[in-house]
Amino acid sequence: MRFVFILIIVGMTSGRYSGQHTELYLDEISLTYAEVIHSYQQLDEAYENASLVEVGPTDNGKNLHLFLIGSKPISETTLQEIAKGKTVIFINNGIHPGESCGIDASIIFAKEILQEKISEDVLVAIIPVYNIGGALNRGSFSRANQNGPKEHGFRGNARNLDLNRDFIKADALNTISFSTVFQALQPHIFIDTHTSNGADYQYTMTLISTQKDKLNPILAETLTKDLEPFLYKQMNKKGWPMTPYVNVFGSTPDKGFAAFLETPRYASGYTALFNTIGFITETHMLKPYKDRVESTLAFLHVMHNYVATNSTKLMELRNRAFDYDQKQKQFAISWVLDSSNYQQRVFEGYEYEYPKSKVSGATRLKYNRDEPKSFDVKYYDTYTEKYIATLPQYYVVPRAWREVVYRLQLNGVVMDPIQGDTSITVNSYYIKEPQFLNFPYEGHFLLRDMNVQKVQQNRNFVAGDYLISTKQRNIRFIVSVLEPNAVDSYLRWNFYDEIFQQKEHFSPYVFEETAEQLLKENENLRATFEKWKKENPDLTKDSYQALKFIYERSAYYEKEHLRYPVARIE
Repeated sequence: MRFVFILIIVGMTSGRYSGQHTELYLDEISLTYAEVIHSYQQLDEAYENASLVEVGPTDNGKNLHLFLIGSKPISETTLQEIAKGKTVIFINNGIHPGESCGIDASIIFAKEILQEKISEDVLVAIIPVYNIGGALNRGSFSRANQNGPKEHGFRGNARNLDLNRDFIKADALNTISFSTVFQALQPHIFIDTHTSNGADYQYTMTLISTQKDKLNPILAETLTKDLEPFLYKQMNKKGWPMTPYVNVFGSTPDKGFAAFLETPRYASGYTALFNTIGFITETHMLKPYKDRVESTLAFLHVMHNYVATNSTKLMELRNRAFDYDQKQKQFAISWVLDSSNYQQRVFEGYEYEYPKSKVSGATRLKYNRDEPKSFDVKYYDTYTEKYIATLPQYYVVPRAWREVVYRLQLNGVVMDPIQGDTSITVNSYYIKEPQFLNFPYEGHFLLRDMNVQKVQQNRNFVAGDYLISTKQRNIRFIVSVLEPNAVDSYLRWNFYDEIFQQKEHFSPYVFEETAEQLLKENENLRATFEKWKKENPDLTKDSYQALKFIYERSAYYEKEHLRYPVARIE
């Protein structure tokens, strides 16, 4: 089957599924990319209600696949039509192909639910392998601390990007294809399968849930009071007790640990912006590969059972969440851990000690698996707002910033082009004292800190610049990328770095007389300058600094310098 321009599907069914690859995990063998796709092709041919489609390019040149399972034959149509009226479970595998348990488990999961009667109002969508380039970069040594499989893929994609840091910035073609599929499916539940590293403990499966304090409150209540308790209880019944993801590095879990804050750069942080409840399964790297695959398989079945039983409820909750968003006047855009708020939990770990290292001679951490131990630990699962954005009526995005415009369109943002050149009274942000990372992170020198000042002014806009109403469905996404202080805003991800470079300047020996004249003519400027001199006696010894102070407060100074291009109409 082919998926043309991300939406059109051509149907085909024939043959019979043999499933010869699905037992390889028992021998610590993970499937190759070719074997994975072949396994789904066999399922496609064997079942009329299953369809393997190609949904867009990736950085290594191969197209991304999507496997769909419904209750009835999937005929020629669009993804939007297939998903309409369905509660959608969207499963993503192989974002880190070295963490391959989800790749293998999802094939078995697909085969097993296809052998059952599928609920009429549920659609299961599976990306077999998301990071195709990393899956093809196969070897045995890139996961130094991991217990099998014998061979596996590599974390970086064809551009050496970590795709689980790319969802908001969308540098990779993989991400662009993912976002297009995600917006078409509008899933209610999202699952991204991983393998964890860090501390040692008894659990095979750990879980990252969408962080409740940044999720829509309507969904957060269902997550914490119904869905999470169900998942933990049912996984325990299946023999795979879970714990929240053990967010501990360089310490031990008995000291307590915090919930992982998955901001929009991460998969479930991105999906939460669209009122999709997300989960990251994190099987433990030191457990046998067989156990990691089977615990992931168990989780997929438990989630599928919950969705099948609660499909109508989940559809209603998501609709209510979007309605709730439309009534809000402000949104949190950055969070900090509340260290005063925690749960007391029983954690099943191991006794540990700090013997002398035979390599370095220093002390080292060593867990003793022969001494399992229960610890009472503090689990910090509450975050509070660091920055809150109050909504304007409109944002204005100049068309010149086409990389931003494209990503807004990609994510379903409704944008109305201004019909003619015009001047508008707006509020502009000026970015002061920007501080960037001094080493690239995922291809960017992130803006890590700044001071933001809001100024009302008249600005000129041209025909084709975009008005973005805040009264629309994807407002959480809009605020999260357009507000400068948002934790993963487009400003922080360097999409507007041009504003930090001044384009015009002055020659001190020429501007000296101009500055003198400006001080004579402008009483306010003169008073401000005298105040500055008293407060900065060391700087007044430098003539350039004095001239610079006057220049930056004169009509000669370019308005665009340090001005964030996105404006607000209040």
